[in-house]
Amino acid sequence: MGDPTRLWDPRPGHQVRGVLRPKSLANRVSAAVSGLAGVARQGRLSVRALTVLDSRSLVRTLFLASAVRFGIIGHLGTETSLDELSALLGTRRSDRLRAWLQVGVDLGELRRRGERYVAAGRRARALADGDEFLVAHYRSMLDYQVGPYVELDLLLREEPESGRDDLGRYAEDIAKVSLAATPFVSSMVRRTLAELRPARVLDVGCGSGIYTGVVLESDASVEVDGVDLAESVIAVARRELAEAGYGPRVRLHVGDIRDWLSRSDVRFDLVMLLNNIYYFDRAQRQEIYRQLGRCLTTSGQLLLVSMTAPGSIAAAHLDFMLRCQSGAASLPGITDLRSDLLAAGYEIIEVRKLVPTEPFVGLRAGRRS
Repeated sequence: MGDPTRLWDPRPGHQVRGVLRPKSLANRVSAAVSGLAGVARQGRLSVRALTVLDSRSLVRTLFLASAVRFGIIGHLGTETSLDELSALLGTRRSDRLRAWLQVGVDLGELRRRGERYVAAGRRARALADGDEFLVAHYRSMLDYQVGPYVELDLLLREEPESGRDDLGRYAEDIAKVSLAATPFVSSMVRRTLAELRPARVLDVGCGSGIYTGVVLESDASVEVDGVDLAESVIAVARRELAEAGYGPRVRLHVGDIRDWLSRSDVRFDLVMLLNNIYYFDRAQRQEIYRQLGRCLTTSGQLLLVSMTAPGSIAAAHLDFMLRCQSGAASLPGITDLRSDLLAAGYEIIEVRKLVPTEPFVGLRAGRRS
């Protein structure tokens, strides 16, 4: 077969000597194996492999988060050229845009054909289609989820009660991200409605109105009052509930539930406190339960749903995020929920784990006679 150290040049009659030398290749392979063996002897081979996987996951998250935050992903639902993207984005450095797009290509989130790009990965396609939950989730990554980790040193040295203002600044995205729990919470809401048959319901911290809508959909005669601090979120909820035809049976109010209750004499058959008790100071929760208890009818119930801590990575992350906000927000423990409700004059009717893999629970409680 001839000398293996020679490669034939494509041009007839030309030979190129030493383009590939087996000895050199063997040396490189040997060096790589030796290096891996050295890492293995240190007991770090598996750790470094995990680090590589972590880095790839981080790059994917950063790419998708930036695609959402800067509105690029919406232009990639169909094939779009680099020049078209540059014009749409007002880009002066098309080389940087091309490099960013190449990250998406190598991740498998984008597909490139010549100088044209289109969303290809499952996440990217869903984002390009405008999936509300995923858009909010990835936007939140850069907007506020990384903030407490980046500012950890400062946050650890701040005065008590000081902290970040993510809950106010990103209220709409937080409300949308919480939609991930909707199927689990909605199931317990429907079960409670079917058993209790309430005529009037109070949705505390109603947010986007998703659970208000579940109540209104489940019973054609029930009326709902919803209260939330975020005016912008309430505006969206009002519009969407009105468009769904529920307007006459729902009243949404902007304000602190404690102030609103002090001005209201309405009695409710069901009070829902869903995914929000952790925003209140631990020391104030018993009094909030008491106030809510006073607005219940004789046979009325409180339905409380919350992530609890400890119990999972998601719970630990959320608890850390909450504790970095101004004020005194934090996840409750399951024993805290029970003891606070008992101390506030309730009897526990039901405790149910709603998500098999998470410390996410629903409790029903009624006032002790």
